[in-house]
Amino acid sequence: MTVESEDLRVEIVGEPRILWRGRPVDFPTRKAAALCFLLAAHAGRRIDRCRLAALLWGEAEEALARASLRKALSLITAMPALNTVIGRDRSSLWFAHDPTTTDLATFNRCIAAGTERSYRDALTLWRGVPLQGLEVDEPLFDEWLDGFRADTVGLTHRLLSERLDVLIARSAAPALETALCELIARIEPADARANERLINLSAADGDAVTAKRRFQSYENALDTLDMKPPRALATFVENLGVTERQPRIAISRPTVALVRPSVTHAPSDLFSHAHSEVMHQLARFRSMRCFERNEPAPNRDGTLRTKIKIDDALNHDYRLLLWDEPKAHAIYLRCINARRQDTVSVVRLDYEELGQRTAAEARIAAAINSIEQDILSDEPLDATSPFSRWLEAYRLLQLLTPSSDSAAFDILTDLAQDPVGQRLSVVHSSISSILMLRRLLVPSEDESADRMLEDARSATFKALSLDELEPFNHIILGWLRVQAGEHERAIPAFEDAMRLNPYSSRTLISAAEANAYCGNIKKADALATRALELSGRYVPSYFHAYLANIAYLSGDLDGCLNSLQRAPSNVHAAILAVAAHQERGDRPAVAAALATFEREIRRAQPEAVIDGTSLSRWIVSSNMSCDPTARRRLFGALEQAGVPVGAAVC
Repeated sequence: MTVESEDLRVEIVGEPRILWRGRPVDFPTRKAAALCFLLAAHAGRRIDRCRLAALLWGEAEEALARASLRKALSLITAMPALNTVIGRDRSSLWFAHDPTTTDLATFNRCIAAGTERSYRDALTLWRGVPLQGLEVDEPLFDEWLDGFRADTVGLTHRLLSERLDVLIARSAAPALETALCELIARIEPADARANERLINLSAADGDAVTAKRRFQSYENALDTLDMKPPRALATFVENLGVTERQPRIAISRPTVALVRPSVTHAPSDLFSHAHSEVMHQLARFRSMRCFERNEPAPNRDGTLRTKIKIDDALNHDYRLLLWDEPKAHAIYLRCINARRQDTVSVVRLDYEELGQRTAAEARIAAAINSIEQDILSDEPLDATSPFSRWLEAYRLLQLLTPSSDSAAFDILTDLAQDPVGQRLSVVHSSISSILMLRRLLVPSEDESADRMLEDARSATFKALSLDELEPFNHIILGWLRVQAGEHERAIPAFEDAMRLNPYSSRTLISAAEANAYCGNIKKADALATRALELSGRYVPSYFHAYLANIAYLSGDLDGCLNSLQRAPSNVHAAILAVAAHQERGDRPAVAAALATFEREIRRAQPEAVIDGTSLSRWIVSSNMSCDPTARRRLFGALEQAGVPVGAAVC
């Protein structure tokens, strides 16, 4: 018996069900239902039988798990409504029903249309998170289920939030904006922006009843997260006659609060340890500021009460929440953007790692590095604030190209004239870093190079006078001394930076490269290894530029070339590639590296004409190694490759 497409309706959004001729299909077992909806959620893609068996029968032996899979499949195909909806071959299964007819596919088409009618149609289709209630108490399957829901909800929410930004910028029709905001609030009831827009739109229409009803729904959604709406919004709703909202207090840096859910029993030792370590390490990151206002207090029965005043957390830009999940044998650290009420980052901390002090420190440090990078890469809370503008410059700086440095320099010099921006020490130390990078990446005359170094010195000491506790300022001081040839005085500056923040992977990788230039290869390798261990989910491309220099100075040519493949392309990287390939005796690679070097020279100074003598002087002056043997080795390889450095060396 063949099932016609119009007879069968597959619903994935909310509680999953399959309707056959208008009636829901009853599955013989929960795992049979889980198998069917898992395949349906993958939109007809082939899934390996071994993976399906492992997901649904993970604790059974492989042979028994495969047998259970075959049994569930036979139960499904024995049902008249479903006898042809699952395709199969010897190695794979797939959902053979038309995937474009599911309610999730229809929902996505409504979103793509982007009209008021389509948003309202999508609103009727959203019955809750996808595959609600499909858990089967199998860790791997339930973990996949959580991931599928999070991906579906997260991507949809982010897309709709971006649509809302566009509508607001274009001053779109209120009806269209209202429909979109209602859809966002249905998907994420705690979304701050959508709820506030709906409240304001209703108030603007004079509909105080709808505005207050929306506020009540928003308040209830926040209550499930043990949070409260902003006081200013509550006041606005209570006094709808007030047309102007209280302005947001301007801040110079994103702030972070670590929040724990209230519990009525004593937290586990691992949870308390994780909380303490996260607090300790967050306090080390000067680009974020973290506060926890309330100390734990005992309950009447002697257990520990860990309630935190969530009102205080609302004054911060980001909230970190620690969640203990005993079934998963892990504690999750979740970072939430306080304005949008959506997740910015999630890190899992396994019990096994937390059980050992050393492993716990390293794991949590890597987690904080990842979360900090997520926050730095997040949509700025106020794109016009001085700190957000510095972040834009900081991201450009990581590209390590003359054009990106020039764009960053324009932002920073403007900030240096801003009444608030000029009080940010990182603005001045970033200006110093660009001036020093120009000495390394842009061929220049001796006088120009000396002037840039002097300007960099002035900016560095300006930064330190504003904030001696910012590790970045000490890193820049260290590089200033390395470029000035003061290698012995440089190392203490990097040591100061590491004392201020021993967990920052960016601080450690900078100290590693500096130690390599100062002749401390063994320490450089150890610091670089530590930096990679603590980098978390992110290894920025500029890390590989530092690693390439360390590898070359240590004599590891293969390691140098491997790192250069992932490093930003610039003059310095091209010079290093020429030397490394020359030492390996790879003439074709040398020729290709020379072509890249010439291209980067033209890119760095498109209008300048640089003769061989001035070029060679610049290459020699821009080398930062204190070891004369290392310099001779580099210059000898370059001269053999045809790069003019001999005259300057002599």
